[in-house]
Amino acid sequence: MKRLLFSLVLLFTFSLSAIAQSIETGIEFYEEGNYERALRIFEQSNNPSAQLFAGKSYYALNNFIKAKEYLGKVDSTSSEIFSEAKYTASLADFQLKNFAASLDALHELKQNSREPSVSRAAFSFYRDVVNYLTLEQRFNTFRATKYDAVRLDLVEAGVGKLDLVSARALFKAYKASTISDTTNYASIEALLSDSAAYMQRYNPNRYTKAPSGLAYNIGVALPQFEIESPQFEIPQHLYFGIQLAVEKFNSENTDLKAFLTYKNTGADAANAPAIANELAWNHDADIIIGPLFSEVAVAMSQYAELYEIPMLTPLANSDSLNLDHNYTYQLNPTFAIQGQRMAQFAIRNLGYDTLAVIAERGSLGEPSAVAFLDEARKLGGEVVRYYVEELESEGYDISKYARNFDPEVDTVFNYNIDAVYAPFTGNIAETLISSLLTNLEAIGTDMTVLGSEEWEMADIDSRNLPDTEIYYTKTFEQNPGNTDIEDFESEFRLRFDTEPNRFALIGYDAANVALRTLKRVQNPAYLKEGLKKFNNYRGLIMDVSFQNTHINQEVSIKQLQYKERAGEQ
Repeated sequence: MKRLLFSLVLLFTFSLSAIAQSIETGIEFYEEGNYERALRIFEQSNNPSAQLFAGKSYYALNNFIKAKEYLGKVDSTSSEIFSEAKYTASLADFQLKNFAASLDALHELKQNSREPSVSRAAFSFYRDVVNYLTLEQRFNTFRATKYDAVRLDLVEAGVGKLDLVSARALFKAYKASTISDTTNYASIEALLSDSAAYMQRYNPNRYTKAPSGLAYNIGVALPQFEIESPQFEIPQHLYFGIQLAVEKFNSENTDLKAFLTYKNTGADAANAPAIANELAWNHDADIIIGPLFSEVAVAMSQYAELYEIPMLTPLANSDSLNLDHNYTYQLNPTFAIQGQRMAQFAIRNLGYDTLAVIAERGSLGEPSAVAFLDEARKLGGEVVRYYVEELESEGYDISKYARNFDPEVDTVFNYNIDAVYAPFTGNIAETLISSLLTNLEAIGTDMTVLGSEEWEMADIDSRNLPDTEIYYTKTFEQNPGNTDIEDFESEFRLRFDTEPNRFALIGYDAANVALRTLKRVQNPAYLKEGLKKFNNYRGLIMDVSFQNTHINQEVSIKQLQYKERAGEQ
């Protein structure tokens, strides 16, 4: 009997030794960042250390719910392991935006933990979280926490961060919720009753710092084309540019990191719901860059609203994309914005007050024409000729409209038109541009032409229009004086072994808009507000100012140069 018992003890001791050795191997994998391999070891054991590191591994893989399941299995027999598991679970709750559960656990740890290192970490993270919360998050956490002390800390941390009316309401709610004596908080009440003193502490444009180590998740929703397709390099270089911006951000910031998740949208808008749901549910996206096409962007924008995830479109410029959407931001100015900016340029910069408009009905230039008309009138200008017509049936001959620009023909009103706005777009733009120039030659006028980006390629050197000036809008253009472009091109070639095209620069700028906004607001819940206030960005290929809107308001206006004149200068 004794011999058998001795054998069992030996076997049990050997098994414990093997388990411990296996866990040590798993911890080595964990420390190397090989979390999946580590999990294959930890999930085979009910040992508290294995459960702790299984939870920590899932946390590192951003699977916070599963992390909490394993961390919750750790019992309290080992104070050190239990405290670390509880602390890690509080981090998981923070990532899941369960702020009340996170703060309650941290409060318990900083009050009761016998592990000094865990207690210090809990105190530090607790302080960061109560400072970090938005008004809405603070409101929900205040109601959900089970500790009066946490509610008080939410009040105190909100003083100077919340607007005065909200801070007063929060303090009133605290007094109504507690059975404790609130006379000790007379200093808070005094500050809240003194508007002038409070406003000295409150800055509406200041955002609180995020807890150290916060990671931002950026979803990238772009199509993928066959390598033989002429469109292949568009999304590829967009993504490369985004990737380079994120890598640079991570190298320059020790306390904040950003991670990318790419999803192939294809060109079919029917794919948008699945992509949006995937990024929201399974990747916890804080912001989405993309989609590429307006049709897909319109479909995805509905889900951006539902999940309250800002969506930053780099190229889509449909005027219908932004209607009633609070979470959709367009970097490429819409055609309406381009028309509005051209009207401002004509009246404010060129000093014109008598204008004409001609555009094709149903084209992308129609919203430009309508916006030009509205803005010109708002600024005191007069649009005396406004033609937005169906031109295809007339063979795109605009003579019958253009002849009315001639004051000698228009004997009734005899308008002396300063400029005509002609936002021609699409495949027919070249034909319409040629037709308008031919008519202006026939009239013999020095009327200025204001146009869309298609006018950049207009052949005016062969025309007899020596005094005609032509201006056109442009949304993406490299700044030749920007030395950062050379650095970017060099880094891009080194990183991806290919030459960057213009879409790489667009992707880089788009990512920088997202990253700079995240760094400024810290809490992704402020992104919607932060993007609207994002102004004066001078990028590699685009300038960005949202000016409290959802559409980039920066439009360059260029003057078309005659080659002969340029040669004479």
